[in-house]
Amino acid sequence: MSDPTSRERRAPSLRRRLLTRLLAPLVALAVGLGVGGAALIHGFVQSTHDRVLAGSVLAIAERLAVGDDDGAVTVDLPAVAFGMLESQARDNIYYNVAHRGGIVTGYLDLPTLDPDALPLSVTQFRDDQYHGHPVRIAAQARRLYGESQPVLVQVAETTEGRRALEINLLLWLTLLELALVGGSGLLVWGAVGRGLAPLLRLRRVIDARSASGAMALVPLPLAVVPREALPLVVAINGLLERLDQSIGAMRRFTADASHQLRTPLAVLRTHLALVRRHGSDTPEGRAALDDVDGAVRRLERLLTQLLALARADEDSPIPAPAEATHLAQTAAEITAEQVPAALANGVEVLFDAAPDSDALRVQGNPVLVGELLANLIDNAIRYNRPGGSVTVRVSGPADGPRLEVEDDGPGIPAEQRDRVFERFFRLPQTADTARSGSGLGLAIVRALADRLGAEIALQDRANGGPGLRVVVTFRAAV
Repeated sequence: MSDPTSRERRAPSLRRRLLTRLLAPLVALAVGLGVGGAALIHGFVQSTHDRVLAGSVLAIAERLAVGDDDGAVTVDLPAVAFGMLESQARDNIYYNVAHRGGIVTGYLDLPTLDPDALPLSVTQFRDDQYHGHPVRIAAQARRLYGESQPVLVQVAETTEGRRALEINLLLWLTLLELALVGGSGLLVWGAVGRGLAPLLRLRRVIDARSASGAMALVPLPLAVVPREALPLVVAINGLLERLDQSIGAMRRFTADASHQLRTPLAVLRTHLALVRRHGSDTPEGRAALDDVDGAVRRLERLLTQLLALARADEDSPIPAPAEATHLAQTAAEITAEQVPAALANGVEVLFDAAPDSDALRVQGNPVLVGELLANLIDNAIRYNRPGGSVTVRVSGPADGPRLEVEDDGPGIPAEQRDRVFERFFRLPQTADTARSGSGLGLAIVRALADRLGAEIALQDRANGGPGLRVVVTFRAAV
């Protein structure tokens, strides 16, 4: 047998599942924010460095001039134009000033553009390669007074500093997102644990009942149960209630059986002792064997009735599907089965079905309907007088399908008609007779009627004579 603790470890964790479901969107959001943050960082670094690069170009362009003697373009390079480009990354700075296809000053092999293709006094940026390294170039075309051709000013900077700054910012962004996700995971883990605390308290309540050694089937308290777990606890309470009913029915059956089986078993022991003493061939032995046979038959009937009562007391946790029973057909079949017992007791059995009852169908299981009717007819035969009669009628009045079992026996006094449905109750006038039953017949009928949702009533005979009429009103099938 496996250890409950090991089974618990292998079982799926609700806490872990909730953590996964909560953190998965957070991780997806963090990834999305990381992609967006990377684009934002790249744009921020580019714009910041381009602004400084544009300032350097503008500082050089402001120092352009045309010589008075030869009309040549001159430039006085300010120190600030390159000082502002200094950075911790120590990027290399390149520049040139070009006019009329020639280089006025600067690096001769720095890639240049046609100044006529650029808008005047507007700084343009582009990425290029210089000496095998990526560079960012800022260029501006400036027209000087007295010159028909614009002058091109370019300043280039290697991009190592930019990349280093971007990587540093991305690293910090990644660390912050990891800290956010990790911290959220820890907070969510604790929050989920606190949220599941009512379930743990409920588990302790159930464990306490198990540890007590007693079978406590009272409903679990609902006051501390969260709304999300309420349907589960309500279902558990329903299961406990049905289990309590089943155990109660089993206890009643055990008590009934132990109480009622003592008498026939004592009779069997007594008469078997007589057979051993006198022998089976003597008159006393044969009489004892006859008594044994009668006791066995009574015992068999008692067991049959106890089992029928146990079945009638069952309360199935799963609603049975709606069934319909042909009342007249079922009543005719059960009545025919009871004819041999009636003949053995000198009782006549009659069956009467109203013309409108041929198609009459009632709601209920055919086996239960038949067992109810069989017990009614058996009672009417057993407690009837020799030469008496039992009449079974089926009709369908306006108040519902009706089944009647009427006999002309001694009947039941009106003041005792409510008590005859109690288990093992027997009328005083029949308690000591040989044909006395166990007192379960009408108790079984009442239990079966409750299962079928039918109503049962004990009435006087229609003609006012001695006897009893039992009326069972069923629910019509939908």
